[in-house]
Amino acid sequence: MQSFWTTRIYTQRGFVRENILGDIRALDIGSGNRKLPGAIGIDRLKLPNVDVIHDLSRFPWPFPNESFNLVLANHFLEHTEDVLETLGEIHRILVPGGRLVIQVPYFRSLDAITDPTHRHFFTSATLDYVIEGTNLARYSYTQFFFKKIGFWYAWPQPSRNPFARLFKSFITSHRHFYDQYLSLVLPVECLTWELEKPIQP
Repeated sequence: MQSFWTTRIYTQRGFVRENILGDIRALDIGSGNRKLPGAIGIDRLKLPNVDVIHDLSRFPWPFPNESFNLVLANHFLEHTEDVLETLGEIHRILVPGGRLVIQVPYFRSLDAITDPTHRHFFTSATLDYVIEGTNLARYSYTQFFFKKIGFWYAWPQPSRNPFARLFKSFITSHRHFYDQYLSLVLPVECLTWELEKPIQP
């Protein structure tokens, strides 16, 4: 059975409050006032939970190659100047086999279009350009690729409502139909991915 960091971070009770990392070295990008417990928080603002102050649009970030086993980008990518360059930097600092957990607003959600600092908008296929084996990866926009471990419309935890579970199962199986048509009527609030930096043979 597949093990996910995502479902341990985004729990049934909300964003995790206890340290679940053990000896895992983790980075929370754009952590602000809310940081993954036990992780190193990096942000451009000097806030109480920020451990490293750095302008995240300036590369490289102040970490050596292969520094982290886990990187969390919680509602961060939509603010970046360059999504692909940012993902490349995350790829650089992840160890082979390391995981990247991403959550962003869905492009049709009110949250996505209300915040004037949002520069980018995401469908379920947006990250396929950097995910190995997808149709969009063939465009070779980057020299790096991730492996997709998991994808969820909205929060990764299953709903207690059976109709909501059925709806989520349907739209996950019919992503293009949902993004193109059905989401006009019933948009989710966010998208969530768990990706892995492949281990080279």
